Amino acid sequence: MSGTDLISTYRAAMFDGMADIAWLRQGWRGLRQYGRRACLAIEENDIGTKAAMIARADELLNVMSGILDTSEGTTLGPALMTVYSALRFTLLRANTETNMESATTALQDFEAALAILDRDMIKSSESVLAA
Repeated sequence: MSGTDLISTYRAAMFDGMADIAWLRQGWRGLRQYGRRACLAIEENDIGTKAAMIARADELLNVMSGILDTSEGTTLGPALMTVYSALRFTLLRANTETNMESATTALQDFEAALAILDRDMIKSSESVLAA
C-alpha cells in the first residue's frame, strides 16, 4: 500500500467513509462558535476564557488541516490549507493583541472569513448536486 493510499484509508476510517463537505461545515461552525465565545470573553474582560477559546479553535484547525487531501492533483485541500493558515494567523493576532478593541476586530475578521467560507461551500456543493 502506498503512502497516499494509507493516508486515504486513515481518513476514511476516521469518518466511517471519506471526509466530505458536511464534516468540514461542522468544523467551520465549531470554529465560529469558539470565536464568538472568545469575543464574549473579551467583553467580560475574561482573558483566560478568551485564550482557552482561541486555543480550542487552533486545535480544531489542526484536526481539520490533518484530514485535508493535499496530494498532487487535488485543488480543494491545498486551497483550504491556505485559508486555514490565514485563519490561524488571525487567531494569533487576536490572542496576542493587548488592545481589546483590536483583538475583537481580529475575531470579527475570523468570523467573517468563516461565514463566507461556509456560505460559498454550501452554494458550490448545491450547484454540484443540482447538475
